[in-house]
Amino acid sequence: MFEKTYIIAEASSNHNGDLQTAIELTRCAKRAGADAIKFQDFDLESLFCAPYYEKALGITDAGWKKEIRKLAFKPEWHETVAREAKACGITYFSTPFSLAAVDALDPYVPYFKVSSGDITFLPLIERIGSKKKGVFLSTGASNITEIDRAVALLRRFDLPFICIMHCIMRYPATSDELNLGFIDTLIKRYGTPVGFSDHSLGIEAAPVAIGKGARAIEKHFTLDRNQEGADHKHSLDFAGFEALARCIRSAESMIGPSERVIGPQEKKERCYARRGIYSRDALREGETLALNMVAFLRPNISVGAENIDEFLGKTVRRPISPYAPLDSTVFL
Repeated sequence: MFEKTYIIAEASSNHNGDLQTAIELTRCAKRAGADAIKFQDFDLESLFCAPYYEKALGITDAGWKKEIRKLAFKPEWHETVAREAKACGITYFSTPFSLAAVDALDPYVPYFKVSSGDITFLPLIERIGSKKKGVFLSTGASNITEIDRAVALLRRFDLPFICIMHCIMRYPATSDELNLGFIDTLIKRYGTPVGFSDHSLGIEAAPVAIGKGARAIEKHFTLDRNQEGADHKHSLDFAGFEALARCIRSAESMIGPSERVIGPQEKKERCYARRGIYSRDALREGETLALNMVAFLRPNISVGAENIDEFLGKTVRRPISPYAPLDSTVFL
């Protein structure tokens, strides 16, 4: 699946607690050029210890709990959204934030995502690994030791793939924070597909990441960036995501294969741009060819200039007019 860049529309909680919006996000992601649509599967009780969370962040308005409950992806939606995704030709998967969410998702998804915040939640990673499906492992705010440990745990399960997603845990991340050079390190260290979960604004970072070797790009996606909610403002709308997909496919086309390919047009240019071997003056029968008797000129329609040593010192077979191309038939 990583022969071309795998494009993931991260819908997160941009469904706003509405099943029809989740379905429309799925349809629009497909039309915009995404290969997959991804949601997040969380609930208040399994993700937060509310009193300490409020204390740690200085939250004084308890309304955030109501908002979390509203934005939760309902377990009964999985079958409906998965069926809609299949019907319109896009892959549906999700990020589970609890052990129960892993089990609930399992019948409906071909692979899982581990969020950056859960790279140290080893029981969750182990439960995901036990399902024997591919895993996208996000690495925002993680050091090498933490990534090593998570990858080693997933490798115990002989999964179809582990795609390590380079990620900066900032919403949005600024250009100077993206640290895209780290993609090289991840590729060399783990030998797995590596992707980029892009939290920057705009679409400029994706082709750079692809140039560094990223095989998957994940970008937040919404129907309307002007909606209220945590993720809408740093998401792409339909037009933005469509432009991203075009940019990614264009970047892939520019990069091409790792071996040097000389295409049909470039082969023609070789003829016009490279120098052939020509007689400088008229050559007489019986003369011995010397370097001062030839000219190296465009186009190369016979023998290239690099082959001159094959002809020097040879005897001219027949009279040759000035500025005639030379080849082996001219010499004895």
